[in-house]
Amino acid sequence: MDHDPPVFADSFNMADHFVFANVEAGRGDKPAILFEDRVITYAEVADNVLRVAHRLLSEGLLPEQRVLLCMRDCPEFVYAWFGALKAGAVVTQINPLLPASDYRYYLDYVKPQFAFIDSASAEAFGSAAEQSRHCDACRNIIAAGEGFDAWLAGDIADDIAPWPTRKDDPAVWLFTSGTTGQSKGAVHCHFHFAYNTEVYARRFIGMREDDVTLSGPRLFFGYATGTNLMFPFAMGATTILFPEQPTAKGLFDLIARHRPTVLTNVPTLINKMLEAAGDTAPDLSSLRFMWSAGEALPRELHERWDRAFGVPIIDGIGSAESFHIYISNRPGDIRPGSLGKLVPGYEARLLDEAGQHVALGDVGTLWIGGDSAALYYHAAYAKSKEHLRGGWIVSGDKFRQDAEGYWYYEGRGDDLIKSGGIYVSPLEVENCLAQHEAVRECCVVGRKDSAGLEKPVAIVVLKTGIAPSQMLEAELIAFSRLHLARYKVPHHVLFADTALPRNDRDKIDRKMLKAQFA
Repeated sequence: MDHDPPVFADSFNMADHFVFANVEAGRGDKPAILFEDRVITYAEVADNVLRVAHRLLSEGLLPEQRVLLCMRDCPEFVYAWFGALKAGAVVTQINPLLPASDYRYYLDYVKPQFAFIDSASAEAFGSAAEQSRHCDACRNIIAAGEGFDAWLAGDIADDIAPWPTRKDDPAVWLFTSGTTGQSKGAVHCHFHFAYNTEVYARRFIGMREDDVTLSGPRLFFGYATGTNLMFPFAMGATTILFPEQPTAKGLFDLIARHRPTVLTNVPTLINKMLEAAGDTAPDLSSLRFMWSAGEALPRELHERWDRAFGVPIIDGIGSAESFHIYISNRPGDIRPGSLGKLVPGYEARLLDEAGQHVALGDVGTLWIGGDSAALYYHAAYAKSKEHLRGGWIVSGDKFRQDAEGYWYYEGRGDDLIKSGGIYVSPLEVENCLAQHEAVRECCVVGRKDSAGLEKPVAIVVLKTGIAPSQMLEAELIAFSRLHLARYKVPHHVLFADTALPRNDRDKIDRKMLKAQFA
């Protein structure tokens, strides 16, 4: 494996690196995107990206002005995203299925000069835009579909050229998942994305030009923007896009139709695929591997997937602050329950609360260093000082590392429970309870007892047909005692009537559960 850091020219633009380089390499006629019944080549992508760039410039876009995408997964997302970057804009993307109140926040925060939307977000986004001084009563909103085509066909000013960009110029804001407050934009420059794509996707994972990628997570999520857009485009590979919300059946149908080699997934959807498959055993033999990230992958779920399908799961962890994954399993080196090893090109520290290195095997706060670390959080000075320190990301995640170099996630620092004076990882308790035949999903939070001492409490969703009872609560607590140290055993089990709440990255919303059950 090449351990020399990749080098990028000072004059650098992401669209040139990920799109136009494929045409220059002779891949203009190769399929770049498979969408519904269409096959879209790299030459077609490049033509549309350049057209978007010229249209934005013709309408007055200035260098480093913000362009906001609020679209489902479709070719127009790709054209708008890379087109804005080619023009010299700073791009950010948000979930197209949010309420108007969330869009008001993002519009006031981003202050975009242009916004691209589609029919899924049109009503809520339009309502928010009418109340935002930054969208000038929707003047600069371009809608996907016929509206996008009509806009793209408009007049272009003569002799207009994209604003030149440098590798260190700001390019993309990736929004945090909002686990510790309102979502903030982590500001990245152009070469950050090429750096991680090279050291992680190409060198560490071994993605190839003949790969065909498919993703359950949507493109607005930086995880999927990487695995299902930038990674395949960097290799000259092919991506499959679909606009609908992902379902297990939908993914099985797309796999049968297009025979992808790489699938991007999250644990919640992995579980749904296992439930939907039943005894039918869908044919997943085309897949070389499947990514899992976004939230912790329970070992029990990993092992069930292995038994059912045998497709290797590449479990890893990254963040909006790093653009993508920096600790990961990889093909041929997978250890269920672990997040794998540090990706060459990144550095890691595990520090205690006093800022000292912890002993091997002990839990500490993870610091990650590497050349894809965000510059700062926009309009969040205190948060930037706390988490982004001169190329180091202070993640807030708690980890331990074993003697063989494998890393184990113990949860976020603010999620850990101090029971009996000892920290308890909620993930360890959740992984234990998940093995009980009655449990569909669960979350463990800290709750103070009558003496004011924090104790672990499990919130459990039961499988269909199983009714909650005091007897079942006692059974689950007894089951935990068989597998966990005494101080880790939940003091109570609370039964939820519906699925646990999740944020727009499909992570369990622990903040909401803590508020509900505190």
